[in-house]
Amino acid sequence: MSGPGSADPHLRRLPGGAVAIDNADEAVAITTAVVERARRQLWLHSRVLDPGLLDAPPVLDALRRFATARHDKQVRLIVHDAAAIAQAGSPLLGLVQRLPTVFRVRQVTDPIDRALASACLLNDAGDYYFRLSGLRYDGEAGLAMPARSRPLQDGLQRVWERSRDCSELRALGF
Repeated sequence: MSGPGSADPHLRRLPGGAVAIDNADEAVAITTAVVERARRQLWLHSRVLDPGLLDAPPVLDALRRFATARHDKQVRLIVHDAAAIAQAGSPLLGLVQRLPTVFRVRQVTDPIDRALASACLLNDAGDYYFRLSGLRYDGEAGLAMPARSRPLQDGLQRVWERSRDCSELRALGF
């Protein structure tokens, strides 16, 4: 996949210029692209760190490069089940623990937020990947689409403000 917004004939265009993401390969490609195109900030909403997606080598490599770049960087990570994440031992968790000044983690507490089944990744360049069900890869994505990504970011900001600091995922040695 050459990326959403490109001339790839296999991608299905959605109204407004977004593209449909239908499988794991496309999901990994767009996730990697959104991370790589981020300037200084990423937002990530995931119930349990999306096994199979966020632990895919290209995604982990992109996150590592982003987090260790010279400029101030921040990843705001909203999760639903810190205990399940700790028990699963995701490779992303190791990165989160090694770089706690970059990765800020909060766990949802509000019952309305806990009921959210969706997952979302977006950056400060107007790129996004949204999935109605965080258990599936299919969703929609767009690069350089701030008119679509901004409302998603506003929603994540509200969830972030209602969530609690997830200090149990910062400690090493689970």
